[in-house]
Amino acid sequence: MSLEWPKLLSQDRVDQPAPATPTVGERSPFEIDYDRVVFSEPFRRLAKKTQVHPLAPNDHIHNRLIHSIEVGSVGRSLGNKIQSFLVEQHPDQKALFDNIAQIIQVGCLIHDIGNPPFGHAGENTIREWVAKHDALVFNNQIDAATRNDLLLFEGNAQGFRLAARKDISQCGYMRLTYASLGAMIKYPWASDDPRAAAKKKFNVFASEKEIFTDMVARMGLQRPDGRIARHPLSFLTEAADDICYRLLDMEDAVSMRIFPEEPIKKLFLTLAGCPDDTWKPTAMARSEAIDALINETCRVFAEDYPAILNGERQTDLKSDFSDRFSGAFEEIGKLYTIIFSHRSKLGYEIGSYKMLGRIIKAFVLSAQALGERGSYHDLDFISQRCFNLAWDDAFIKTNADKPYQWWLRQIFDFVSGLTDNYAIQISGEIEGILTP
Repeated sequence: MSLEWPKLLSQDRVDQPAPATPTVGERSPFEIDYDRVVFSEPFRRLAKKTQVHPLAPNDHIHNRLIHSIEVGSVGRSLGNKIQSFLVEQHPDQKALFDNIAQIIQVGCLIHDIGNPPFGHAGENTIREWVAKHDALVFNNQIDAATRNDLLLFEGNAQGFRLAARKDISQCGYMRLTYASLGAMIKYPWASDDPRAAAKKKFNVFASEKEIFTDMVARMGLQRPDGRIARHPLSFLTEAADDICYRLLDMEDAVSMRIFPEEPIKKLFLTLAGCPDDTWKPTAMARSEAIDALINETCRVFAEDYPAILNGERQTDLKSDFSDRFSGAFEEIGKLYTIIFSHRSKLGYEIGSYKMLGRIIKAFVLSAQALGERGSYHDLDFISQRCFNLAWDDAFIKTNADKPYQWWLRQIFDFVSGLTDNYAIQISGEIEGILTP
């Protein structure tokens, strides 16, 4: 098997094939993707979503938006370097690779777009709350696939849902090109795959499996053994994320006074290949470390390119880093144990369970009431107000006759899209804790 770049760089969208003849002077399909992302509400809301430290009092600390922009910057740099390599490998397809950096940048910008409030604690909260209250959430109207999706709720799959779906006018989904979607997918399997339950990682809910299947077919990612190959550019999107969060999370930990500055700077200098007695400002050391990691990532990609193009590689690129880089990453990995158990995180993460659970319960009961009464106007006062908190009147009236299962999907779109601040506000309002 050999993947084909003309297919991998597909400009198709859901139910919308690529134009046969590009319009001169207009935006490219991948520039359109970029613009759709940066002007979208889900992307804007990342500014108030936790990266690592919830509701940090220091405005210098990263949120999901700044992290995504930085990942996009590193991804673009990786794309520029890899573009030159690909042109060398496929000189007869030179023009095909003009948009590589743009595609990777889009994949980077959307890699966290489906994450719920409160970071990974929010994901765990949704899974655990739904499992504990399955009798409340699920009734005989809910099929096994939807039940499985919510019991295994995954931010990566929610991100694919937002980025891939076509019903833009209804819910603000983005309908990006298949190439951009391929670049974002680290886990090319759906929630019904055994790996989803085993690894707690997957990229596709059952509700988007038809889209995913069509995307895989059009890009030629299906392997002869039945497995689905990763898109080659997804390795670079993943690497950009790995580079940014490992280094910048450490820098944030210094700003939060979890770690002293010198040991973290020393790790950066090691990654940059500087002698032990080198003195540089931390920001410069981090910058040079990122540059060195970009070069190392491209080296691994180039050396394993045959396996990548044959659809054989599944593991991330950092697993083949040389000792200098892998050793420093191992040290950083150990430091995460301290960060994740720090007092500044624990309180909010404990509170997130009650806050998100309270919101989910209120909306589930409201949606069930709508299904029983059949009309928004026949709902009790509290149920009406819950609907009004999330959706405008036109949306509610247009979809009032939709089944409970449909509304359940909308509820989890809404809950996962909440910012940290708004989740706290709505939870308080539902509980009756009002602030002037």
